[in-house]
Amino acid sequence: MEIMSLTPGAIERLVTLEGKQNDPSFMPTLQVIKVIPVSGANSSNERFRTILSDGKHFVQGMLATQQNQLIHSKQVMDNTIIKLNDFMNNNVKGKIVIIVLGLEVINKDPGEKIGMPVELGNVMSNTPSATPPQPMYNNVNKYNSSGAGQKPDNVSSNNNNSYNNKPSSNPYGQAQNRYGSSQNKTSAAPVMRQSTSATGQPITPIAGLNMYQNRWTIKARVTNKGDIRSWSNAKGEGTLFSMSLLDSSGTDIRATMFKEAVEKFHGMLEEDKVYSFSGGRLKVANAQYNTCKSGFEITFDQNSEIRLDNDSGDIQQQIYEFVKIAALEQTDPNTNVDLLAVVKSVGPVTTIISKKTGNEIPKAEIVLVDDSGTEVNCTVWGDRSQKVQTEYQGNPILALRQVRVSDFGGRSVSAGGGSSMTIDPRVPELAVIREWWNRTKGEGGRSLSAGTGAGRFPTFEERKNIAAIKGEALGTHNPDKPDWLSFKGTFSFIKSDKEGGAWYTACPNAEEPCKNRYKVEQSSDGAWFCERCNRSYDTCKRKFIFSATVVDDSSTSWVSLFDDQAKILFGGVEADNVYKQREEGNNGLEEYNALFTKASFTDWVFNCKVKQEMVQEELRIKTTVYSMHPMDYAAEGKSLLTEILKME
Repeated sequence: MEIMSLTPGAIERLVTLEGKQNDPSFMPTLQVIKVIPVSGANSSNERFRTILSDGKHFVQGMLATQQNQLIHSKQVMDNTIIKLNDFMNNNVKGKIVIIVLGLEVINKDPGEKIGMPVELGNVMSNTPSATPPQPMYNNVNKYNSSGAGQKPDNVSSNNNNSYNNKPSSNPYGQAQNRYGSSQNKTSAAPVMRQSTSATGQPITPIAGLNMYQNRWTIKARVTNKGDIRSWSNAKGEGTLFSMSLLDSSGTDIRATMFKEAVEKFHGMLEEDKVYSFSGGRLKVANAQYNTCKSGFEITFDQNSEIRLDNDSGDIQQQIYEFVKIAALEQTDPNTNVDLLAVVKSVGPVTTIISKKTGNEIPKAEIVLVDDSGTEVNCTVWGDRSQKVQTEYQGNPILALRQVRVSDFGGRSVSAGGGSSMTIDPRVPELAVIREWWNRTKGEGGRSLSAGTGAGRFPTFEERKNIAAIKGEALGTHNPDKPDWLSFKGTFSFIKSDKEGGAWYTACPNAEEPCKNRYKVEQSSDGAWFCERCNRSYDTCKRKFIFSATVVDDSSTSWVSLFDDQAKILFGGVEADNVYKQREEGNNGLEEYNALFTKASFTDWVFNCKVKQEMVQEELRIKTTVYSMHPMDYAAEGKSLLTEILKME
């Protein structure tokens, strides 16, 4: 291969920036004569250094992290020929480093090193070098992977290898002035071959951010903005929120704001709008919580500069890697995936109590279905859950990015603060799934999730029988997670003889922090005191809680029912009304008993949670009714007939 196959003079242009400014067409063909890992393969901040050559000169380079896969797949290795499509020039303590943002592999099978290139700094210095420039020899590959400039044991200290420890020629040794006198130094600020922001500032691609830069401006779209959360530790307390930023290089990065920055910027930032950001601090990304592609995270404070910028359309709305819902069955739990699906149904907003903070967290469940003919339950958390009842009605198509797969109740997904959810996204797959939904309405599919999620009626194929509780040892497989069971059964007995009635007394406060959930006790003066609110009330709110037995043709089991399920059983009757009728009516006790008698021996399709719990210092299997549906005998008959025909 001839030297002229590489771009003549390319390294000099890269180092001096000549031809780079106002010349986006400069995409030189170079040879990667050495690839050097600068951290272990298991590091969350794995980076690779390179030596770039035009056959006459060489210079150090650093691959942006999104190019790492080219190293792992062995598309780029020693002596590979590449076209340098995108780059930035960085001066680190007088040492020029070319950050490789984009490249194209020209030859798949690397050959020999082209020419006898020398380090550019030696021939460009205004001060005569004590050691004349020397050619590079092939024994460069004997150096260790740290790139620290150590000599191999079998190389003499007086050899002519330009990779030895002589300060005038070692590109891996201590930083030195490549240009000799100070007036020839390149400015320390990176000069980008990129567009400028609305304020005229040069734009640094997110893919080109590195820990050596102190000043940079990025132009990015806010693809996800999280809720404001509170934090408290030994250093103090305050608020924070995080967001995901995506730029035209196709790389996204997580950014977080604290305290004063939250007050200043949270209200002004809107999802799907483009802003210029500067004045942030970089740190290595925490891969456990960060799902963005960048190996870094940004922290902005109140002194950072954020301005609404022009949306020229060069930044995508979001980067997706969609998978089909059917594929979730083979997806490992705790994996993050992107989905494109129709919202088939929407459930009510409920709350749970955080074990960590004691605060109530709102959530809602929706059922998603796609053209794989498969459904899955999705739990939406936080402030976003408050919007599902209004925004997700009418079966919209939803793009979900980085939702977490769970094995809670079969397979389900969870959309937390790091996830984004976009209605009718601008993606080509949208038309395909819309046509499928208009044609089928999602009928005849199967669900990967146990339980009803957002009120879904379990299909005939999903059901088992009561005997499966013991036969499959449900509730004993994982002490931290319940098992789920759907079955058709009949109430054979409902326990109504609890002292005081089949309910408990709850706080009457329907707002935070209680929302009618916490139990209250009546004091000697007749007031009802709530420890959660730390307040006394004149009244309380009663909520159903009782046990019952259910039976099918295989077995019988005790189940527990709470207020939501009891009201379905009793046709919407409130526990407060039953209490008043029992206490104040002429035939109150008889009417109370009649309510339970009427509900007995009725048929339902149950979704139950089965879990092993400690009861009076004894481990017991507890089955709790999660949701229940009255029997539709016509539909049940059709399902039975279909199953019989399958047996023929």
